[in-house]
Amino acid sequence: MIDIAQEIRNSYNTLFPDYFVDLLNSSLKGITKSEMTSVISRMNMKERFLESVNSVSGSDVSSLDKAFDSLGKEYCFILLLNVILKDLVLKKEDPGLSPIFEMQIFTASSSYFLAKLCKVPNPCLAYISGLMSNISYFYIASSHPEEFRKITEKNDNSIKRMTSEWEIFGLDHAEISYILLRSSGLNSEITEPVRYHHQKTIQRSIGPDNKENSSLCIYFGSVLTNIFYEDLNLATEFRKDIKSLMNLYSDKLEDMVDESVDLLKISLKALGIRGIHFPGYFKIITRFDTQLAMISSEYDMTQRKIAELNSQNIKYQKVLEDNSRKLVGIALLDPLTGAYNRRYLDEKLHDEFLKAKRYGINFTLISCDIDHFKKINDTFGHGFGDTVLVKLVTIMKLTIRKTDYIARVGGEEFVIVCHSPSGSGGYSIAEKIRRVIESSIFEFQSNIVPVTMSFGVADYYPEVKSAEELIRISDERLYKAKNAGRNKVIEK
Repeated sequence: MIDIAQEIRNSYNTLFPDYFVDLLNSSLKGITKSEMTSVISRMNMKERFLESVNSVSGSDVSSLDKAFDSLGKEYCFILLLNVILKDLVLKKEDPGLSPIFEMQIFTASSSYFLAKLCKVPNPCLAYISGLMSNISYFYIASSHPEEFRKITEKNDNSIKRMTSEWEIFGLDHAEISYILLRSSGLNSEITEPVRYHHQKTIQRSIGPDNKENSSLCIYFGSVLTNIFYEDLNLATEFRKDIKSLMNLYSDKLEDMVDESVDLLKISLKALGIRGIHFPGYFKIITRFDTQLAMISSEYDMTQRKIAELNSQNIKYQKVLEDNSRKLVGIALLDPLTGAYNRRYLDEKLHDEFLKAKRYGINFTLISCDIDHFKKINDTFGHGFGDTVLVKLVTIMKLTIRKTDYIARVGGEEFVIVCHSPSGSGGYSIAEKIRRVIESSIFEFQSNIVPVTMSFGVADYYPEVKSAEELIRISDERLYKAKNAGRNKVIEK
């Protein structure tokens, strides 16, 4: 067994340079522009730091003061930590270390937003501890590469990895990370949460009322990382524990998770990291699909071998039906037209609104529906009505830009989301679609059937309080277009 603790204490080499340790420890008293400016200057990384800021904000700032004003001190501090840490521990795109580095950033992001949600006085401390929670893996990969491969190659979850760590070192990665950070001179307010970020029993002793301690935030940030990257089945216990230990209910967590995912993607983009490992919605759907196939196989086997146990059959049938409903519920596309469905629009529009609020990224909503569609169905039948719907969606997809998208939100109702640098252009897009549809030929049994659409356009502006309000505005303008005689575009 390797005595890694003694090895670290005898090495006399800190994991981090003094300027980085000083920056982290100084954050205990709050972040200052002067300290960040000093570190950026000492590392000669002004140009690279500004490049990261500009990639996130979409702006073109050329000075540190403008960068701090553009994103704020906290976000600049987070970007700076990420850039420095990548330089220190991720010398190359190592297939074993890159996913761990990404998971550290997600743990840090989740810990940070949990701390903000719980009004912990200095949420950046939670980000730092979350970012350092798995720092031991980078030391082990460098000092003990063979042991690192044994720990990570075949162990696809944290429990298996920790078992291997105990067998090889007599310590788990949390304790090793703690020893490394203390040896580097980091303050205990940063290192203690790292030490206990997998220990629920320790967290219970902290309790939800100790707002000065960010340990609970790092613990649950780590659990949330395990849920997304390793085991969705942990979600049920996570909801129960976070309610009992932090007085947080599921309805308060949705925005926090969205913000954590956003910050992860922003951070990796700023660092120039490609090939993100975060599973996201599409891979989660695949997991459900795999889960359903496994349950289906088990159900068939049970039917064949234990036909007399009807109660067991009913149980499996219920699981199959529940999972089928979940899969239907999270399907992304309208099966008839190939447009996105209402669920996708709601989730995507929520992201669009957050980005617009936070970074000033403009977008436009176009609400539209088919004029006299009921008459078309009644006169020519629903089969022809379906044909009209499919053709209209095809026309709209060919007319809009690749960055725009369409969702079917009702029988003949659609919403188009458009992006443009100035936030304008929605009217011209809608008018172009209207003209193309008006001039298109819809034929039923050698008869030409006139088909038109009406449109309501609403550009995002900062005073809008929610995505729902923007939809309401575009719907009202659609109704004005209807009342004005149909086959029109109204934007005011």
